[in-house]
Parts: sequence; structure tokens; C-alpha cells
Amino acid sequence: MSQPLRFPRAIGIILPSSNRVVERVARSILGAQPGIDACFTRVPYAGHPPDGYDMPAFHRAAELLAQARPNVILWNATRGALIGFEPDRRLAAFVEKETGIPCTTTALATVDYLRRHNLRRIGLVAQGADWEGLRLKQTFGAEGIDIVAGHCLGVGDNFEAAGITPEEIGLHAMRLASVPDLDAVLVWSTNLAGHALTRLARDEIHVPVLDSTTVGFESALDYMTGLFRPLAHA
Repeated sequence: MSQPLRFPRAIGIILPSSNRVVERVARSILGAQPGIDACFTRVPYAGHPPDGYDMPAFHRAAELLAQARPNVILWNATRGALIGFEPDRRLAAFVEKETGIPCTTTALATVDYLRRHNLRRIGLVAQGADWEGLRLKQTFGAEGIDIVAGHCLGVGDNFEAAGITPEEIGLHAMRLASVPDLDAVLVWSTNLAGHALTRLARDEIHVPVLDSTTVGFESALDYMTGLFRPLAHA
């Protein structure tokens, strides 16, 4: 008699339509994590209301992911920080309610990671314009994280952000790392090649370099190994 087919555990990932980095990072991380699948779907990068998300798009994306029966769903994008984190909490709760699958987001996972590791003074390499850097300083500050130094790359086209080299990002990270009493440098966009930078810079930058894409993905992995509850419940 044939045995039932055993399916690997899986992370369901929702990512922005113009992203070219998230899937690459997932493949890199899962290379050292046998027995775990990643399933992907996309939502439009543009068209969200200024203070939230296009919920019908997320409903459809989550509905489709749920058919692959992942153990956790991750919105691997950083928009939530720019609009104040609370919309991400509502989004995670909505996805979980609609699918029955635990959900978190990169923005929520990053705040949780920084708090748990007592990383409170952060240098931020961000994708967008200077006004976005100022807004991020406000929203992270409201969560108890002090952005004490930052560099905004001025890239408004999300697709173009994926073409910025790790070496260029590394130069900005190294400059920020010289700020006294800095706890970490955070690369803030899931379409920036920060994952490659964290490997290149270990011997050159003497504070942790955190990549937002990686933090989000690894938070979902941590859920699968029982290390934390999805942040919709935080």
C-alpha cells in the first residue's frame, strides 16, 4: 500500500510586483534549510491608498497562496514603516482571518528583531527621498527605535533599486557605521541587495548590518521552528 505523500513545510511570500530581490534571497537562505519550500505571489507596487493597502489585491494574493497550504504567510516589503506600522498590523490580522494561516510582515518583524536584540540606535540606508528618511525616523521612533543617522539613495522607481550594487550600499553602510555608539546599520528596502552586503561587509563594518529582506524571511523561518509567534498576535 502506498504511503501518503509528505509535503515539506512552506513559507508563503507576498512581494511587490516590481521586486527582483526577494526570491533570490529566499533561494539563498533556503539552500541551508532543507525540507522547507517557499511559495510566492505578487501584488501591485502602485495603487495603494496613502495610509494603507489595496486590500482586494492582498485578499486575492493570500487566497492563492493559501491553496499551496503554507505554514506562515509573509508580506516581504518595507512599506509598513513608511505609513506607520499599524496598517501592517491590520494587514497581518486580515490575512490570517481570511486564510486561517499565521501572517507577519517585514516591517513588523524588523521592529520585533531590533527590540529583542536591544538594537535601539540605528543607521538607516533607505531607498527613497530625504522626506521618506525623515518619515522613517518618526515611525521607527514611535516604536522605540532611534534612527540616529541615515542615507537616502533617492531612488523613486522600485524596479531601479534592484540595480544598486552591494558595493555601493556597502559604502553608505560603512560611512554610517562610523557614527559613535551605533547599534546596527539597517538596509531598508526589500528591493535593495542588502543580503549580499551582509556577507561582504562582515570584516569591514564593525556593527551588525541588517538586511530588511533577510530579517523578514528569517522571522518566518523562526515561526516555523517555534521561536516566535507571528506579529499579528504581538
